[in-house]
Amino acid sequence: MIEKYFIKNNTFCADGVGIDEVVSTCGTPCYLYAASVIDEKYKRITSGFPGFDIFYSFKANPNVAIARRLRSLGACADISSMGELEAAIEAGFEPGDIAFVGPGKTEREIDAAIRTGVYAVAAESAQELALIETVSRRLSVPVDVLLRINTLEKPSSPEMMVGGPSKFGFDEESVVQAVRGVKLDGARLVGIHVYSASQVLDSGFISKHLDYVAGLALSLSNELDFELRCIDFGGGFGVPYENDQSDLDLVPISLVAAGVRRRLAEQAPGCRLILEVGRYLLAESGVFVTRALRIKESRGTCFIITDGGMNHFSRPVFMRVKHAARILNKLALRSDTRCSVAGPICTPIDVMATDVPLPRPEAGDVVGIFHAGAYGYTMSMMDFMSLGAPAEVLADAGRLRLIRKPKPPAHALDGQIFPG
Repeated sequence: MIEKYFIKNNTFCADGVGIDEVVSTCGTPCYLYAASVIDEKYKRITSGFPGFDIFYSFKANPNVAIARRLRSLGACADISSMGELEAAIEAGFEPGDIAFVGPGKTEREIDAAIRTGVYAVAAESAQELALIETVSRRLSVPVDVLLRINTLEKPSSPEMMVGGPSKFGFDEESVVQAVRGVKLDGARLVGIHVYSASQVLDSGFISKHLDYVAGLALSLSNELDFELRCIDFGGGFGVPYENDQSDLDLVPISLVAAGVRRRLAEQAPGCRLILEVGRYLLAESGVFVTRALRIKESRGTCFIITDGGMNHFSRPVFMRVKHAARILNKLALRSDTRCSVAGPICTPIDVMATDVPLPRPEAGDVVGIFHAGAYGYTMSMMDFMSLGAPAEVLADAGRLRLIRKPKPPAHALDGQIFPG
């Protein structure tokens, strides 16, 4: 999708903004997002799943400006911390459109969620369910609860959250006994939450997952004697980072989803159906933009050493994902040099792209690492080596908007040592 979204006639363009304008306005390194990509991906997911509420996963990119745009398109919010709750409220999400999930919620966070009036809180264990009940009673405020389930499914994904021992959710085979052991008064069971895996590109698995979770929800509502008013199916919709990966085919998933919706309309009328989506909406919208400081040849390998590395964009290093890289000011030139794109960090693992065919690089070239819109800025180690933090900017209809200011290099002293 790089060519479709960012490359026009061998020239880099993000929503009508060229790379020269980006660099002259924002400097490097920076995170650049294209608003039209976000809009397109949101439209694609909503048109494929009518009757489902799309809950944006804040962990993918909690920038308030990005979240506000998704809210304007109709998204709800999936949050997992106090900070994300505050960001969701600031972005304009109504409390009734916010779900609080995550395996390590503190009493303070649960208190804030209940006081805010979020739609539901997901309980991940009997201990957490009891804590939710305790806080609800103390506040004398009832709260709707989703039971997160660690199902027996076996997803094909590098980031699985079900199917084996897991810190996430009640084990499917013992959830009934565990929940019956917690006396509930203020906490009201209304449904279940199952997030199976991230970065799933197998439409067959997601299709089976939707049907499986619907059946499980109906069964548990019967066994635990509660009215089924919500099913959070999770998400995990992936994007193709690597050349040998294909786009996730939404068509077969949407056909199964339609059947699930009809089934639940008959057996659980009024049940709210939720899909959590983050990476699918944002990954392809973002480019991490860096500048080549110098070019180094070492024993047959050409290194492009850039001003932004794993400190600013950790995902390619720690998740071992092969993000596409391009020299943005040389897109029309022949790619005849095998290069590795490395940052300025003092560790050999600080390499964001390895053995990539690129035009012959030179110091001053602008290098873009693509699919950086999700799990980029806030997943990275911004304080490592005290190099500061990059700006985040949004390109929208030919204009650039600064949505996070850059931070200067940090130090631990109170006073400033160097001038300027």
